[in-house]
Amino acid sequence: MAVTVMNPIFDVSTRRPHERQRDPLRPLAHPRAVTVASILALCAVIAFGLLVARTPSWSTSELGIDQWLSLQHTPFLDGVTLTIAWLFDPAMAVVITVVTAVLIGIVTRNPARVLTFLGMIAVAWGGSEVLKWIVQRPRPDASLLAHPLLTEHSFSYPSGHTCFVAALGLALIFLARDHPWRPLVITVAALATVLVAASRVSLGVHYPTDVAASLVYAVAASALALVVCLQYLLPRFPSSLRDRP
Repeated sequence: MAVTVMNPIFDVSTRRPHERQRDPLRPLAHPRAVTVASILALCAVIAFGLLVARTPSWSTSELGIDQWLSLQHTPFLDGVTLTIAWLFDPAMAVVITVVTAVLIGIVTRNPARVLTFLGMIAVAWGGSEVLKWIVQRPRPDASLLAHPLLTEHSFSYPSGHTCFVAALGLALIFLARDHPWRPLVITVAALATVLVAASRVSLGVHYPTDVAASLVYAVAASALALVVCLQYLLPRFPSSLRDRP
């Protein structure tokens, strides 16, 4: 009885993970559903922000959380939160974005992936500054905190630091979807986002709803950026640049 032996060169299932071809960037399967869901989420974030910004009693009740956290400060926690504030401030965020984009370009040799990364960051982080001016929620009053460490003068809703870290994590998770390290990327991105969000409230420069809304906004804005990039921008790239392994 003849036995057929499959050639492992053509049997993708027998290849090691690092030998498999990179999953090419392609249009989303349900772009309309993603677009509608993202727009609805963005509208909800804007409406909620306008509501809390114009309801002083809401901010007063949330201030109690900031005040309680201000009483829990220790030298170690102060060092961590202030380091996070510096590491992800707008100037450093630009540096991190540029350096990460360059590394993605070097590793993947794929301009389409670099463009997708930059698009997600630009929409999810840059758009948060537009949302601040739409909502115009004042920052928590630092004079009412037990141990104020930082004073910021821009609007409070949403948290730009949280939006940036969430957008960075989501972009890296998407680009690592065909990489065996994706579970690690997801874990690190989630922990970093939660840590940054908590640090902003601990410093008393944001209300809890500011950082919570930032997470919803970052997901919705990143998804919308993906639709634009994958459906409209990347098809203009030659296939050799879009699908390079």
